[in-house]
Amino acid sequence: MEGPRLRRRLKLWTGRLDLGALPAALADRYGTRVAVEADHRTWTYRELAAEVDRAARSYEALSGQTVLLRWSNTPELLVQWFALSRAGAVVAPVKARALDDEVQAIATATGATAGVAEPGLWLPELSRASAENGPVGAAAGTAVLLCTSGTSGTPKAAALSHGGLQAGFLPLLPLPLGWRRGPRGGRDAVLAALPLCHVMGLAVAVGALMAGVPWIHRSRFDAEAVLQLIERRRPNAFVGVPTMYADLETAGAAHRDLSSIQLWVSSADAMPTERARRFQAMGAAVTVAGRSLGRAVFVDTYGMVELSGPGGVRVLPPVSVGLPVPYRTRPGLAVRAVGPDGRPLRFGAEGELQFRGTGVMSGYRGREGGLRDGWLCTGDHGRVFPGGLFLLSGRSRDRLKVGGFSVFPAEVEAVLDACPGVRDVAVVGLPDARLGERPVALVVADEGFDPDVLLAWAEARLAGYRGPHAVLRVDALPRGPHGKIDRDRATRLGRAAASRA
Repeated sequence: MEGPRLRRRLKLWTGRLDLGALPAALADRYGTRVAVEADHRTWTYRELAAEVDRAARSYEALSGQTVLLRWSNTPELLVQWFALSRAGAVVAPVKARALDDEVQAIATATGATAGVAEPGLWLPELSRASAENGPVGAAAGTAVLLCTSGTSGTPKAAALSHGGLQAGFLPLLPLPLGWRRGPRGGRDAVLAALPLCHVMGLAVAVGALMAGVPWIHRSRFDAEAVLQLIERRRPNAFVGVPTMYADLETAGAAHRDLSSIQLWVSSADAMPTERARRFQAMGAAVTVAGRSLGRAVFVDTYGMVELSGPGGVRVLPPVSVGLPVPYRTRPGLAVRAVGPDGRPLRFGAEGELQFRGTGVMSGYRGREGGLRDGWLCTGDHGRVFPGGLFLLSGRSRDRLKVGGFSVFPAEVEAVLDACPGVRDVAVVGLPDARLGERPVALVVADEGFDPDVLLAWAEARLAGYRGPHAVLRVDALPRGPHGKIDRDRATRLGRAAASRA
């Protein structure tokens, strides 16, 4: 094997390869094997690497800059991402369907000095002089600045490294690999319809590519279309978020032939165990010692942007053990629970979960917070056990999970507070069978205030999943001694008001 190819191969499997060099290394490894099957075309590994190479040559002038990347949710977005990284740029992705205010907010948060957009998509004016703290404003080795939110408030841009992102992909590599080989069973294939601007969508795409497993990508999720594709294409792995699984059930998944699926994966939010069990029964049977147990494997991941993707996984066994299944941290990542005073707790005691190690962000660009002595403060609560095992007991009230996406109540409140007639507002998450939780606005308003006015105000200024699904009038909002909203009490107030509505 030639020297450059061998060095690329070694760096690939040790996680020391920049993302921009991945396509060439994977082309060396997998050649003409199918890499991507998309809505409109198929790429081999060599074709993917060639497209990245062509695009990278046109981006050489962007070396050292932070580049806002706005592209539709297609594999071409990944091509542009790899090409910018290969040219030496730090990528700041933004959704194609984001509102103009959201795009501007992300440009400001990341300090983007240049932009690349699909034809027809708007970008704000950007200049090197407008960037605060330099063009990157993050630690050396930063590969991407991913925003934890994109409202017109103040999103936070997490600085993630090349090595950290590859560590985030690691939990996905061995799962489907080698389960199904040969002409009779076909080859492994991973089906997903996740947004590539989100860390989990990126992790699934790159994880599948690194494993040499065809990645079947759909630019948008449609439950009926996905069920038809599983029956026709017969992939053996599917990755989605809990909302997608709920929609698949509503579309009649129980009555379709999903027997090719050996592996179900859920990401972005906690998956209800009973729903996971139902999908296990719909998939391929797992055989142990010649005996069929009749259930596929289900993997539920715990993660967030600041962890470069999955921070832990829990594998539901083919048979129920009658006890909660804990998450296991990925290699190179440590977890602990701390009390209100910030001190580590003994094993089994409930506290805030904190993580440290490979993949943890270096910080938020131009902002304080998030890290304490190298530990990522998640705000989520759980119990930690020996061996890197942990149980999740509750999400932070400062971060809602709506259909797998993070929503920060304080930022939504800043938008709603500017609506005429609103005197005080708090956004809380209420349980939702499909979305996990839905944002609801608790409002103290002027006499005669019409809640529909606030809903219309939010619709014009916030992405759909971030806006309130309902407006509930209250006499006053619960606040702590320092005037901050008491989010636990506000959530209880919201549930009580919703039950009366």
